[in-house]
Amino acid sequence: MLHFIVLIFGFTGILGKLISLEAERLVFWRVFLGGGLVAIWLFLKGKTQRFPIKTGIQVALVGCAAAAHWIAFFGSIKASNVSVALATLATTPVFVSILEPLVHKRKMDWREILLGGVIIVGLLVLLWGPSEGDFTLTSEQYYRGIGLALISAALAAVFSTFNSVFVRSYDSANLTRVELMSAAAVLAVLFWFDGRGQSLAFWAIPKDDWLWLALLASLATAFAFLMSIEVMKRLSPFTTAVAINMEPVYAIVLAALIFGDSERMGGWFYLGSVIIVGAVFADAGFKRRARKKASIDNEKS
Repeated sequence: MLHFIVLIFGFTGILGKLISLEAERLVFWRVFLGGGLVAIWLFLKGKTQRFPIKTGIQVALVGCAAAAHWIAFFGSIKASNVSVALATLATTPVFVSILEPLVHKRKMDWREILLGGVIIVGLLVLLWGPSEGDFTLTSEQYYRGIGLALISAALAAVFSTFNSVFVRSYDSANLTRVELMSAAAVLAVLFWFDGRGQSLAFWAIPKDDWLWLALLASLATAFAFLMSIEVMKRLSPFTTAVAINMEPVYAIVLAALIFGDSERMGGWFYLGSVIIVGAVFADAGFKRRARKKASIDNEKS
């Protein structure tokens, strides 16, 4: 289920590039429509839950962090391209490895530190820069995309870590409802106060964007976001974040097939991407070895 969700997340970047709206309005409609769909489904099923006021505020703040993550993510795509945004977003486990021990009050795992080090090396290679002749982006576009994607990765660590706490006590669908609708409400208020939201034209959705927005809101938001919280009942935030590192693989392949030359990158980019995404397989190897050792120890005892 997690890898199916990751495939959908990979397609999210494609949708972000296909939709003509700027990042802020795109995210508003994503969380508003996605949250609305979840709220309607819960209402029809009679499963809507109320949260204590303090918890509701905390969940709403996590939803705002998720929305900020998506704004930075789509901003990265529009500043550079899908490949740069997704490859850099794979640094999320580095931020999770720092935040999760603090939130869950546990010691840092040496494997997570090692894996984070590998990812940082990959990022440094990625930052080596565009190569003339085999690169479709300017240096400004490239580094702006990486910067926004790093912000997105840090925010992804925030909402995934705190969601792993909330999901222990609350229903994942209701968490999704509150998080998405809270994010939509906050964005609407911000749009109103900065003046843009006071114009009806600002809220209009271009005709060509409706289909892509519908897919983004239903499949890639309501369903994927809900299920990503659900799997946290069985998987740690770090393991989830590392598995999501497969997202760039799916997204870069899909983007190359759909957008062609505009996604063509230089050699340093692909080397850095391989190092970062290769951390997925390193983590899988660590986890498999640990499980096998634990199984043998149990049999002996």
